[in-house]
Amino acid sequence: MSLAKIIEEIKGKHDNTGVLTIHLNTDASAGNLSNGEWKIHLKNGLKELKEEVKAKDNQAELKALKKLQDKVEKEIAVHQREMRKGFILVASADGELWRARVLQVPVTTSFHWGETAETRQIEELEQRFPETALVVVQQADVTFIETSLGIIRDTKKYSWDVDSENWVDYEEAAQPLARGGGKDEFQHRFEENQHRWYKSLAVQLEKEIKERGLEGAYLVGSKESVAEIEANMSPKNVKGIVTKNLGSKPDHEILNEVFDTLI
Repeated sequence: MSLAKIIEEIKGKHDNTGVLTIHLNTDASAGNLSNGEWKIHLKNGLKELKEEVKAKDNQAELKALKKLQDKVEKEIAVHQREMRKGFILVASADGELWRARVLQVPVTTSFHWGETAETRQIEELEQRFPETALVVVQQADVTFIETSLGIIRDTKKYSWDVDSENWVDYEEAAQPLARGGGKDEFQHRFEENQHRWYKSLAVQLEKEIKERGLEGAYLVGSKESVAEIEANMSPKNVKGIVTKNLGSKPDHEILNEVFDTLI
């Protein structure tokens, strides 16, 4: 489900007993959170919510909130080692709504309990960090990384296949060293044909972006390669460029570097 549809689902939920919304900043680089202080903020925030409901003298509501908080603590315990920069959780007392997500982008810590969810922050995040792709180019090998709120949702790898003259799934492509006269001959052919190859790649990337319903892509690679691809893509589909050779890094490290560089 797309982020826009998830937000629509959250905004449409009404629960007379209550809906719990938690935004938790877990960014270890953010000064006072370097030693896991976010756990204290979580504990204090949940405690304050319980005190607010106690003051209303509504035992059914208080019981529902306590039950949700127990589930929240278990959920966070499961994801504790995955915590990056932020965490959002929205849950209704009737159990019909439960959305939890670890984020690669920071949020402002806040806790809310009411008949509807507090969605201002997640809507702002959707605007700042739309559903996009990272296109990481390493000569004839390309990694397409789909992201949402800085989280990797899917990865697809392409490789140029000389025999079929097409970009194909990386696992299905013959490796350069096994082609023709080997690495030197492949390099020569690449240099002769890269303009045509990358033009073909740009078409495939735009098709992928459209089919996945993404806002566009960040192009990552050497200055020459990303310039070739950018020249053959619609400007609306190019969200930014990082001229670094990151193709050998793990996907999550590429994601971190691109977000730190551009956003």
